[in-house]
Amino acid sequence: MTIAIVLIVASALVGIATGYVFRIWALVVFSPLIAVFSAVILHAYQFGMLAGVIIIAVCLAVSQLAYFAAAYLLQAREASPHEEVDGQPRKISEQKIPRQHE
Repeated sequence: MTIAIVLIVASALVGIATGYVFRIWALVVFSPLIAVFSAVILHAYQFGMLAGVIIIAVCLAVSQLAYFAAAYLLQAREASPHEEVDGQPRKISEQKIPRQHE
């Protein structure tokens, strides 16, 4: 049972790291890697088929949830809740292009 918890925690760490570094398309690469790695480890520890499939599904779900949580937190840092939209453009826009006419 300890190996299942270790695999789930490792999957969550991979999801968090992926969320901070890569875009969502990286899940296409990392999800099969997590599934294959988990299957090899579970087979080595002689888990049954049903238990192995359940643990692999939980690992994939936890990894993806951790990815979305990390990506959300990364985006939440950039957005300021104190910024108000009043209809007036700033003197310098988001792209650092100054206004031509004031």
